[in-house]
Amino acid sequence: MLDDNIPQPWRARTTLVLTLTLVAIGLGNLQRMPYLIGEYGGGPFFFTYIVALCVLSVPVMIAEVTLGSLGRGSPGLALHWAASAANVDSRWRFLGIWQAMLAMVLAAGAALTAVWCLHWAGSLYSGELASASAIEVADAFVLYVDDRAGRLVPLLLALAAAGSLSCLGIRFGMGFLAWACLPVVAITLFGVLDFVFVYGDLRPVEEFLFAKKPSRWSTEGLCQATGAAMVTLGTGLGLGMALGAQSPTGLPWGRSVLAVAVLDSAFMLITAVIAATLLFNANVAPAPGLATVFVGLPHAFANLPLGEVYGALFFGALGVISWSVAALLLEPTVMLLGSEWGLGRVSGAMVAATLASVVAAVTLFADETAFIVVGGFITRWVLPASVLLTAVFTGWLLPRPILRGELFREPYWLFRLWWWLLRWCVPPICLVWLIAA
Repeated sequence: MLDDNIPQPWRARTTLVLTLTLVAIGLGNLQRMPYLIGEYGGGPFFFTYIVALCVLSVPVMIAEVTLGSLGRGSPGLALHWAASAANVDSRWRFLGIWQAMLAMVLAAGAALTAVWCLHWAGSLYSGELASASAIEVADAFVLYVDDRAGRLVPLLLALAAAGSLSCLGIRFGMGFLAWACLPVVAITLFGVLDFVFVYGDLRPVEEFLFAKKPSRWSTEGLCQATGAAMVTLGTGLGLGMALGAQSPTGLPWGRSVLAVAVLDSAFMLITAVIAATLLFNANVAPAPGLATVFVGLPHAFANLPLGEVYGALFFGALGVISWSVAALLLEPTVMLLGSEWGLGRVSGAMVAATLASVVAAVTLFADETAFIVVGGFITRWVLPASVLLTAVFTGWLLPRPILRGELFREPYWLFRLWWWLLRWCVPPICLVWLIAA
């Protein structure tokens, strides 16, 4: 039976799958994946990415939702209960607290991305960028980025809206994101995909994304694929524990996370095809970073028939995804404030949104170099260390019967495979990644 302090769970696993898929899409490296797939061999790189996703991210996310289901509380409380059940040091709970704080920081970044995307959606729809050259779009982007005070109010409003949604609770607030936002985004992206099929040339895209070019695959490509797979499902952020704690008991956690990985990969391919087709149509070479998303794509949309409308839809969908991710990433902190400080759902959501707003404001007015350094530090060191510690705690410290009790719905061979990957594959990969970083 669930603890009285935990809200009533969702009725079925579909909401959990859709919610985790929404997070995975929002963290799915749109800024880099089209470039990385083409740069490192097309098909071989994508195959490596899928393998890394199944070997690294999927086992860790299964571990997180399993810990949440076992502990039925915030990430910190879930790890505390799991440590007590395994008779190990209860200070492992600080890992959950750290993950919740990290999720809150990334929520501020997701809100900032949402504001950027919605700004470009409005600019395209209003016709401000009609037939604009790449240089004109780049100048407009630089002017917008330099207007930090002008971006502050929309950013604070986005986080306030995310906190307000979190106040509604896990069933109504997060359920709305899963059952309303994700279908709308999916329909929009399929509409934009049909648009690029009509006005774009797919031959260079096929050659760039899907051709087998093993000569371009390298050790660097392996590292890039592993890093992209590590980030995309949102592992190491405590979100899996937060959602697993509030989901129905006895779900097939393994197959649910595998479904998330399949949906995330499908969305990633769709956005990669859209981005690559538009960029090649505009004679812009795909490249990693913000320039591709916020300069190259607006320029491509602005110079196509009906491009302003479909560009507004595309960036609007990206904005909704990023804002939804910001709202979801607040959930571990909201639960943590409830378990550690005794705050209710509304108070905890407002405090979490306020803390994220402070982080966002500091980020907004900080030096760009410092922002890049902090972002690189998180992706290269903090996230891999968080994933490593989660794998070590679950795979090596928790008794196997306890884990099997939570994963009793899974076939025994699948449970054994997951347990083996968590023990013998995830820790070495994370250690190699940390050493290489």
